[in-house]
Amino acid sequence: MRVRHVHPLDYDRVLGVIDGWWGGRPMSARLSHVFFSHFAPTSFVLESDAELVGFLLGFLSQTHPEEAYVHFIGIHPGYRRLGLGRRLYDRFFCAAQMNGRCFVRSITSPSNTTSIAFHRGMGFEMLHGDVVIDGVPVWFDYAGSGGHRVVFRREIAATGAAHSASRLHGQHDVEHILAS
Repeated sequence: MRVRHVHPLDYDRVLGVIDGWWGGRPMSARLSHVFFSHFAPTSFVLESDAELVGFLLGFLSQTHPEEAYVHFIGIHPGYRRLGLGRRLYDRFFCAAQMNGRCFVRSITSPSNTTSIAFHRGMGFEMLHGDVVIDGVPVWFDYAGSGGHRVVFRREIAATGAAHSASRLHGQHDVEHILAS
């Protein structure tokens, strides 16, 4: 399997599978071509041969220079529980570290218990919300009316190996580190 940066042509590929990957839930409206054309350095696809297996769409916060944000991550249902989501997140952490970021944020729906468990297993902390539902802190209307969300944050070391590598090696070597 190969992880690479997204390309604008990947937008249609992801759009073609995302609703099916979510069991028919209409998720495609939550995607924007912007991630594939303007956030490629921090967004990735995972492929097995020519098959799309996963993707992560993220960006570096312009408002909070110490943070990066994961907007969306998806793994093909037939490839779940193989550590591929962790692999995509690790790639994102590396990209964030290389850009001097110390924290990564993400959100999910309070009803998405699988996502909550995944993020907690990855070392994310759930930030306080304005209510607690079933023991989970939730921000009401975080994503618009009825868009209640759990907000996660994880500290990453901006001075980690990837950050050091970006200072010690040329761009080609850094891209090799990101591709591994």
